[in-house]
Amino acid sequence: MLTDTQVRGAKPGERARRITDRDGLYLQVDPRGGRYWRFNYRFSGKQKTLALGVYPDVSLAKARVRLGEARELLADGIDPSVRKKEVTKTFEAVARSLSGILCARHNMRDRIHGYANQEANGSRAGGADGPVAGDAG
Repeated sequence: MLTDTQVRGAKPGERARRITDRDGLYLQVDPRGGRYWRFNYRFSGKQKTLALGVYPDVSLAKARVRLGEARELLADGIDPSVRKKEVTKTFEAVARSLSGILCARHNMRDRIHGYANQEANGSRAGGADGPVAGDAG
């Protein structure tokens, strides 16, 4: 099993290399120095790899927690990579929806401020271009 000292001391080589931990968890060290947590597993007869995070953002302890969560999904007959994609899509949908709401709210606020500024300046929606519909003229 890996220790935190081994993870911190992992140096890049000429080629990407894997430092194994347990139960399919490993740290991939690429030649440029990137360190990535990966989990190899089989699902429906196919070999798959799940990305669990980037070191040091994801510590060894956190990678092991994520490994445990992925193994629980496998035990329940759920592909962890499919679940991860579903969660990502759900998050993206919520973010896009929220973004749309915030943009609409921002646009409405700008319109309200624009109308308020026009009223404060004594100008009207028709401005200098002509009378506003309904004006007596």
